[in-house]
Amino acid sequence: MEISMLSSCLEKLGGSPRLLKTTRTLRCPKCGFEFSIFYARAVACRGCPEAILGCEYTRCPRCDDEFPINQIGVTSSKKDTRELAAYTSQIFSSYYEDFGENPSR
Repeated sequence: MEISMLSSCLEKLGGSPRLLKTTRTLRCPKCGFEFSIFYARAVACRGCPEAILGCEYTRCPRCDDEFPINQIGVTSSKKDTRELAAYTSQIFSSYYEDFGENPSR
């Protein structure tokens, strides 16, 4: 189900439909662990240079299995997958830049 309307509060904070997609709960096809793309990027993908370069995969924080974002039904096209991956990468790149942290593990 696509969410088209954001609350005015979320919009004021810079929220977008893409942000909501990154927080949607997914299930790992290998171990069944539930997580979000945002959580996976922050935990399982931390240290991977591709994580801040628009990687179109996600990694399970529990079993470390990596699979394409489009495989789990979060995106409907290759373009949507690339845009979501770039958006998520931009969030983490901005965080690392703002706080002077090294994105390595």
